[in-house]
Amino acid sequence: SVPRQGAASPMSELILLYVVILVMLIGLVGVFLPILPGIELVWLAALGYGIFHGFSWGGVAAFLAITALLLLGLSSDIWITGLGIRATGTSFLSTLAGFALLVVGSILFTPLVGILLALVGLTLLEYRRRRTWKKAIVSTGTAVAGCGISYGFKFFIGLVMMGVWVMWVLWG
Repeated sequence: SVPRQGAASPMSELILLYVVILVMLIGLVGVFLPILPGIELVWLAALGYGIFHGFSWGGVAAFLAITALLLLGLSSDIWITGLGIRATGTSFLSTLAGFALLVVGSILFTPLVGILLALVGLTLLEYRRRRTWKKAIVSTGTAVAGCGISYGFKFFIGLVMMGVWVMWVLWG
């Protein structure tokens, strides 16, 4: 039988599913590789699925949930690292300067350079404030641990985003 106008063939639906899964998996890898987008790519794949497959009410709800998860994951660098830094008594000025160096270094160079600048800046400011390398390095170590935890959290969020998308596909 001939498919109705606008209806996707089973083969094109299967290709769409494979492409979306592949892009989402690349996004999960991108969480750990600065040259690739991370959970943003998982979100874009879900958006692409919605555009090509269509948005039912269930699809709209799933996409809104995926978007909320994206925002939570993207903000995790700030709030997870910030919670750890505040627990060690790191000053707000050092934290702010480290964040500014991270942003400027990432924009002008690469995210890796931004991270290194932020860590050096944070360490130097905390040393200047506390006059002890040990406490300055503890503050910096906490920042590094917070960054590591936030990467794991983003990966987890990416998996949850994919799970929501799978529910969208199965129950639409």
